[in-house]
Order: sequence, then structure tokens, then C-alpha cells
Amino acid sequence: MKYDLLITSEPNETRVAILENDKVVELYFDRKDKESVISNIYLGRVQKIMPG
Repeated sequence: MKYDLLITSEPNETRVAILENDKVVELYFDRKDKESVISNIYLGRVQKIMPG
């Protein structure tokens, strides 16, 4: 399995993508002008799973 890590950084934003076999499996954005949500905990419930 092939993995790639792509990082793009600009003065106000950093973007990170993790690719598995040339397909994006994770994508992260961090904006300097917005409050960070890293380390926050959210509770949710899956209501529907779509095929695909």
C-alpha cells in the first residue's frame, strides 16, 4: 500500500492531506484567524450510512 502526506502552508492557513494509493483518506485545515478545534470532543450519532 502506498501512502503520501501532502502539506500546503500559507501565512494564514495550513492544509494537510493523507493519501492512500493516490486517494485522499484524511484532510485537515488549520486557519490562523479562526479558533482551533483541536483537542475538542464532540458527541454525535450516525443516522444513515450511504453505499459507496
